[in-house]
Order: sequence, then C-alpha cells, then structure tokens
Amino acid sequence: MWRFLPNEKRVIVSLIEDASRTDADIAELNGMRAGTVASARRRVLEAGALFYVGIPSFHKLGCEMIAFHKGILDPAISDEAKTSDYMAFFRSSPEVFDAIIGSNSVVFMSVFRDATEMENLMLRHNRFFSDRRKPSKARLSTTTFPHGMSKGTYTLNFAPLVHRFFGLDSPRPNPRPPVSFEVVESDLSENEKKVLIALVENPAAPDRKISSIVNLSRQAVTRIRRKLQDEEYYTLTCVPRLYRWGFEMFSAIHARFSADFVWSDVFNLQPKESVDYSFYYLTKPGEAVANHMISTYHDYTHGLESSLAWYHKNKAFESDPDITLMALEHCVEMKTFEFGPRLRNLLAD
Repeated sequence: MWRFLPNEKRVIVSLIEDASRTDADIAELNGMRAGTVASARRRVLEAGALFYVGIPSFHKLGCEMIAFHKGILDPAISDEAKTSDYMAFFRSSPEVFDAIIGSNSVVFMSVFRDATEMENLMLRHNRFFSDRRKPSKARLSTTTFPHGMSKGTYTLNFAPLVHRFFGLDSPRPNPRPPVSFEVVESDLSENEKKVLIALVENPAAPDRKISSIVNLSRQAVTRIRRKLQDEEYYTLTCVPRLYRWGFEMFSAIHARFSADFVWSDVFNLQPKESVDYSFYYLTKPGEAVANHMISTYHDYTHGLESSLAWYHKNKAFESDPDITLMALEHCVEMKTFEFGPRLRNLLAD
C-alpha cells in the first residue's frame, strides 16, 4: 500500500483537481515552496502513483453517445481465458476506452458517432465470441447516454474522493459537476488534428516533444495547443492509480428511476455524495450510472447505505439498482481511459 508524505498528498489533490496547474500555482494554493512542489510532483509521477490523461471532447467530433456495458461471465471458465479473450477483443475495438474484468464480471465504456456504430460493436462482439475456442462470452447489457439528452462527468471526478481518502484538513475540492453537451462536427485543420492526436496519446509531453512527433515547429504546436484548450477540444487530467494505493473495490451502480419521479428532481435534489464521489457519472431521464473506487468494504457498506437511503425514501427507483462490485485484488484493467485509438479512428475519416 502506498504511503504518501503530507506535502505529496496536497500536491496530488491539487493536480487531480486541475492537471494544468504549474508548480508555482500549487505552491501558492497550498502555502508551499515551488521547489518542494516540483520534487513532490516528480516523485509521485515517477513512482506511478498518478498518470496524465488527455481527454478528447467527443461531442465536438460528431459523437452522439457514450455507452456503459456490463457483462456477466461464466464462473466455470478460467479467469485467464476470460481475461485473455476480452483483452484480444478490446485491442480490436477502438470504440472502447475503459474496461475492467474480474469477479465474473466485465465492465467497459465506449463512445460512438451514432447507433449504427454501437450496433456494429455488438455484432463484432457476438462474432468474436462465436468461435468455440472462445467460450468466455459475457451476457452483456448496454445503456446508452446520448450527449444531447444526458449529463456526465466526462472529464473524470477523482479530487473529492482522494481528498476524503487522505483526510486532509484543507477545504474539499469542488467536484466536477455533470454537464450536457451539444453534438457538433469538428472543424479542425489537418495540422490541428495531428496535434490533437499527439496531445491525447502523449498527455505529459511538452510542446517540444509534440513538435517532433507531428513535424511542426514548437511555436506552431504551442499556438494549436492553446486553441484546442480554449475551444475545449481536449482536457488534460491527472488520474490516481487507486488500485496501487490499497483501494479494495470497484463498483458500478446502474439505476432506473420511476416514471413518476421527474428527472430534474432526481438530478437537483439527490444527495451530493451520490455524484461527488463517483469518478465517472452519467445520467439521463430515467437512468443513471455511477462508478466508484472504494478504499474498504466498510466504506462501501456505510457509503452505499447512506447514499441510497434518500432514493428509497423518496421512491425514486423503478426497481432496486443493479450493483456490480469487484474486488480490485482480483481485477485486471484492460483499458484505462485510452482515448487515442478512438480519436485516430474518428479523425481518419
């Protein structure tokens, strides 16, 4: 289990809250010296406690929906076979950007331009596992969240969770609220597309490194980077590797709301904890998915009971929520916010 120094904890929370912060920004925010921040940042990044992710704004690239998939696996099939088969399938599926397998379940997230693309992924899944040498096919259920009618924490929301885990006495970071987006077609030049792909695939790289990848001057890369950030084509994010910190569980809660319960009421009146401590939250009229990383089983039982009590009291659920719970000790992360393949696939058309 990781053990962090007090200064490292403050730097970690500051980076997770806003990955674009400089050492000077973090030092001023926390009353530290810039040199101390630089040393702490270097230690936690080199140790692998954190990693940078560049998240494209898929709604600005013509994508209409995000999808949440959950599959039940045959417990009679070996874990090695199930993991190997699904890793092979995901390697051939650029639409999938996040996936975890374990405890006889597989959970993954994907992004599509339209319903046809989603159906094609489901067909490829069925064909891939039709081979009798691959008996590990999961019984999949899929929920789609169209950008135009959904709200989500598309740029991830780890800061409140990590702040609570550390028990810091500093003010709790503001959570990233779920937001809605309109779908538009990109209007990027070829150079802008090349730089966007390079930024997403090399999120920690300085402009000098990006310029060598795309064969443009550093000044041109700096100008394009600023435009892409200003126009919100991508967001730089810092993600904690919580499974290496001693976190014990991953959970995904899929809830269907009663038709008599107005979606805006659910969204506006529900306990803040329901959203604030979910690192990836998606909701639309009638449904929601909340993804959590949980430090201990006690934290899971206590947090779940207090979080769900409001919904049950207000009869918000159509039926009991579907909860997928995985022990991280026995899980394999097959994709971890790998957006590069899908971005290349989209911008190649």
